[in-house]
Amino acid sequence: MIAIRVFPVLLYSALGLGLTALSPSAVATSPRIVIEHVSHHRAGTAEAAAIARWLDSIPDADRRTMELGTITVQQRRPPSDAWASAAVAPPVPLPASGAAGEKITITNELPGGFVETWTFQWVAGEGGGGWKQTDYETHAPIVQPDRPNEL
Repeated sequence: MIAIRVFPVLLYSALGLGLTALSPSAVATSPRIVIEHVSHHRAGTAEAAAIARWLDSIPDADRRTMELGTITVQQRRPPSDAWASAAVAPPVPLPASGAAGEKITITNELPGGFVETWTFQWVAGEGGGGWKQTDYETHAPIVQPDRPNEL
């Protein structure tokens, strides 16, 4: 009787392990390593000016609509470049080239809640490749007029 109770438990466990090993979701959730570096720069610094020049040098990128404020640069590198980038200094001046999958996000924040954000990704191509803009956002604070007693 004990053997009968144990056998189904062992059978279900073995089947469960086998199904888990074949599950595509198990493969899709494997860990991924990304090296990320974040730096902050105030308007009027040499670094902020270099970042503005870099933004202006990218063909087809959205142009700045605001003055420079506090600039945050977030650079993410793929695992193939992880060892080479571990000892790299802050990403200013910004790189002229990159590695496949490398991303740079630049955020310009002004007092009062005005924000501009650009995201670029390195895309391989003729002549080695280039930085391509993948996202642009601009945000302004919302000011609503007084609306007493309105639902």
